[in-house]
Amino acid sequence: MDYDIEKMTYEEKDKRLNEILQRLDQSETPIDNIADDAREAAALVKSMNETLLKARKELTDVFTELERMRKEEQV
Repeated sequence: MDYDIEKMTYEEKDKRLNEILQRLDQSETPIDNIADDAREAAALVKSMNETLLKARKELTDVFTELERMRKEEQV
């Protein structure tokens, strides 16, 4: 089954990654598919990391703006 990683939510990516890891851990992946699963898992991890970094930046920006507004109110 083909998955479009860019269209998946973070939770869907996490679920898919866990499915792959479980198959690999239980030796359910045919030898011919191990490289494909490893590539997909790596792409999922990379995409999930990018999502987390983006969320972190957005949250940092929000808190920075809130702190700026709080300081302006004190003046």
